[in-house]
Amino acid sequence: MKLRGVNLGNWLVLEKWMGASPLSVATCEDERGLIDEMPSGELELALEMHRRSYITEKDFAWLARVGVNLVRIPVPYFIWGTANHLSCTEHLDNAFAWAERQGLKVLIDLHTVPLSQNGFDNGGYLALCAWAQDQARIDYVVDVLEALARRYAGHPAL
Repeated sequence: MKLRGVNLGNWLVLEKWMGASPLSVATCEDERGLIDEMPSGELELALEMHRRSYITEKDFAWLARVGVNLVRIPVPYFIWGTANHLSCTEHLDNAFAWAERQGLKVLIDLHTVPLSQNGFDNGGYLALCAWAQDQARIDYVVDVLEALARRYAGHPAL
């Protein structure tokens, strides 16, 4: 099977440079700053509105029509939610259902880790790269990966 894929960035992991997200109207440069900048209720509403409208099943149908057969979906380490982060599991579940209905495959990309893996805005913390300096954070990320594997391993769209 020849893969013709597309990246669905800026949906579940915000990246300011991609525009059209709650970050694009904020003064901060990363998701951590957004958490600090916006009141909790406003942030939750903005994120939920973004996640419900930025990528939809219509997008998956269009991708299938134009010959795409794989979508790469960057997901955050806080996909299940944390004290400071809204869960986005429902949206990944939707993506898997949409992909299955449209005959697409999904590649999950764990795109962030606690205290950033690369120091870029997509790591959630601009100019910080401290994840691998603490075994507890490394173990946490392994747990997230294992949970993702358990949840989606048997899904036909994986």
